Amino acid sequence: MKWIRKSILKSVVVKEFKQVLRDRRMIGVLFGSPIIMLLIFGYAANTDVTDIGMVLIDEDRSSASRDFVRRFTASGYFHLVALPGSPAEASGLMDRGVADIMLHIGRGFSSRVKSGRGAEVQLVLDGTDSSRASVIMSYVNRITGSFSFDYFQDRVRVLALSRETGGMRMKQSIALGERALFNPDLASRNFLLPGVLGLLIALITIMLTSMSVVKERETGTMEQLVVSPLRPVEFVAGKTLPFAIIGFADIVVVALIAIAWFGVPFNGSFVLLLFSGILFILSTLAVGLYISTVSRTQQQAMLSTFLFFVPAILFSGFVFPIYAMPAPIQAITLLNPLRFFITIIRGIFLKGAGIGVLWPEMLALLTLGAALLFFSVRRFSSRME
Repeated sequence: MKWIRKSILKSVVVKEFKQVLRDRRMIGVLFGSPIIMLLIFGYAANTDVTDIGMVLIDEDRSSASRDFVRRFTASGYFHLVALPGSPAEASGLMDRGVADIMLHIGRGFSSRVKSGRGAEVQLVLDGTDSSRASVIMSYVNRITGSFSFDYFQDRVRVLALSRETGGMRMKQSIALGERALFNPDLASRNFLLPGVLGLLIALITIMLTSMSVVKERETGTMEQLVVSPLRPVEFVAGKTLPFAIIGFADIVVVALIAIAWFGVPFNGSFVLLLFSGILFILSTLAVGLYISTVSRTQQQAMLSTFLFFVPAILFSGFVFPIYAMPAPIQAITLLNPLRFFITIIRGIFLKGAGIGVLWPEMLALLTLGAALLFFSVRRFSSRME
């Protein structure tokens, strides 16, 4: 005997689609909400550190100090907001959030730089946001290192020319060529938006599945389904299949908007992305089905969805890197389907990785999804009997 009768499954799926598409507002929720959320995330979720306010105290007022400051303002990251007369005045500007850093160049800066003795510059940095402060510090170190190297190179060239004897030649200095793979512009948007795709699909499929099943219980039709010849597996398949199709369509729409509108590079296979999306949707539908078995009302289902969703984001590597988490937490993340899917879509989008590279994550996603679906269907079946 077959577990699922096609004619009955078709009837349940058609009935579910009619209920979903009957309300135009629901259509907006299913397809409009992901687009709106992606647009919001695309413009708001940006961790690039730019527009750094700088206050300057230049007591040397030499060509060397002006050249040093010019390298900051010409970098495109720093802009000069004020020229305070004292450190106390500069500190007040930083207290009010007018500036992020204070650069204090003391007297004798030019002479010490040109003589090769080394010059000290005081840098005061707003460390309220530790991540932003770390990036700003890396910018400062890079600019300072470039300035020091250029002056050192000029000094060596002068010494070499002054000691030209016996065909003495100055060797060419080492030139460092930098190139960032996969994300040449180092744009945070290219890193975050593929992960947003996973978050949106998870939220929609989990919430819709859990609330759809609970709605049958609230309206009193669940008792009719229990006494009907409809099998639990057929009911589950009929309830989840429409939302799987909707989630699949949302993957296509959201991915195309991320590529076409925000310019996120896509270097992999779109077919592989869709196949991975099917594996991920399998897991999220199972989670939604399990939530429906522990919820009596749609409000409870919605709350339970968010109680699952927030830890899933934290343990997915979307914001906080998994390698920085303690070992027990890293072990817990292996139970999170979102972790594997975010790794897969980032690999496909940015690295152009294929199945030969991503098969461990895809296998983990398939195993986790099958296990979750098995336990969810079994629990749901026991509730119906």
